[in-house]
Amino acid sequence: MKNNNNTALQENKKALPKFILTVVLSLALGGVLGFSLVFLNLEGFEDVLAAAGLFFTNRVAAWLIIALPVIEFAVCLPIYFSAKKQLAAWDGEDETASGKAEARLSVCIWITGLCTVLAFFLLSAMFAGFVGNAGTERMMPAPVFFGGLAGFLLSLFAPMVLQQKLVDLTKQLNPEKRGSVYDTKFQKKWYESCDEAERALIGQCAFKAYQAMCRTCMALWTVFALGGMFFNWGFLPALAVCIVWGVGQTAFAYWTLKLSRPDGAAG
Repeated sequence: MKNNNNTALQENKKALPKFILTVVLSLALGGVLGFSLVFLNLEGFEDVLAAAGLFFTNRVAAWLIIALPVIEFAVCLPIYFSAKKQLAAWDGEDETASGKAEARLSVCIWITGLCTVLAFFLLSAMFAGFVGNAGTERMMPAPVFFGGLAGFLLSLFAPMVLQQKLVDLTKQLNPEKRGSVYDTKFQKKWYESCDEAERALIGQCAFKAYQAMCRTCMALWTVFALGGMFFNWGFLPALAVCIVWGVGQTAFAYWTLKLSRPDGAAG
């Protein structure tokens, strides 16, 4: 026990100066940035932001939603067919060939996931532009608005179709995999069909994602906190970020406690 305490003290002693330096530099940078924003004339910059936001929500967002599923298919289908062609020529033993096919499938799944998030963002922007300019000369034309709604529905449908194709192709590479993307418990069934090595990889990726989430939330909180002080953004953007941050922290802690018990099980 004594050796463990000495090791902990040595590690803390080694890490403490770097931590203090990081905190001091962060406070200094925040102070300089805060005072700079106080003394700068931000009215013109705020007007530019408002004009850019108005143009994007009222003139751009709906068209981007309409184009999104087309772009998604245009990008993902060639990758999918390339992986399918590789799989058709696979001899069942060459791990390099199967690894390349799996990498292409993973890229497609990554793209479809990002497109879904983008679709929800664009929909909220389109709604903001439509409601904010209702009854004015800048009001969004009805065909564009309803076209945006149709594009959003297609943006939800396109990833489902693509991911179903991708999952089916993955099952050809790994016949032991189970689950359908149309099943509400797909992720659970897929995880249960993974072996220990795959579950360990999923855990490592999840931890990296958790770290990225925490860092991103800190950065966004800083931006929104400053925006609330200097651009009249209010506290809701920072609150939304803190809710996501808190949920991530809580879920991580909950499952750490649950799975560390002798009777704990993944679910």
